[in-house]
Amino acid sequence: MRITYRSHGGNQAYWQERWEQAPADSGGLNLAAYPGRFAAEALAGTEGPVLEAGCGLGRVLRHYHGQGREIIGLDFIADALAKIRTQEPELPLLAGDVTGLPFADKSFAAVLAFGVYHNLPQGVAEALSECRRVLTKGGVLCVSVRADNLHNRCIDWLAARQARTAPGEAKVFHKANFRADEFAGLLRGAGFRLRIMHFVENYPLLYKFRVFRAADHKHFDEGLARAEGYRLSSLGHGLQALSNRFWPAQFCTTIVAIAEVA
Repeated sequence: MRITYRSHGGNQAYWQERWEQAPADSGGLNLAAYPGRFAAEALAGTEGPVLEAGCGLGRVLRHYHGQGREIIGLDFIADALAKIRTQEPELPLLAGDVTGLPFADKSFAAVLAFGVYHNLPQGVAEALSECRRVLTKGGVLCVSVRADNLHNRCIDWLAARQARTAPGEAKVFHKANFRADEFAGLLRGAGFRLRIMHFVENYPLLYKFRVFRAADHKHFDEGLARAEGYRLSSLGHGLQALSNRFWPAQFCTTIVAIAEVA
């Protein structure tokens, strides 16, 4: 596991600031792109309550609630949950920590956890064990983590170059980065059987460069990017597709694993 460090007030402060700057997500979810595509794959054929651990501003949660699915959202940023409540007050939401889930054993048929576990400075194995505890026998986990690969090392190098650290300001934990075999081992250790692992282009490296963005994405908009995905121009898409075709594990942003309780 490779740790990425940045100069900010800590991981929770980072997400607090990020969610403060963005509106609550709409109920629309692109089922052809991350995370919608993988949520749909994981939930196909399942019945029973669903937990979205780390629901953020609610794009997955609101979609499945609108579809009539019994689903509850949990996040450690209470202000993000408050934004969701302004849109859908009746949604079941809870502020909490994935390392100590406030639910009884075997409460859920599925858990969706997009971009959660790589935000933990420690205790990833324990958090996965907690997730297994609240799943029923045969329950499904769909989880994404940041990949430890060439793509993300380049992003981290660019971020380090652009960062301006004030004198005396310490760099703190930002993200954990996992190799595919490493995360598969953590899942097995927590009592899961891996169904499939996807190498996913969520935030392409080329999106960092304005010239490679789609025309309506030249000016970065968090809400638009979350709704549509981080869309590239034809040139950017072609270059990214070429990289993904020949080196998928090295040019993905995110590893998505779908597993079930063993």
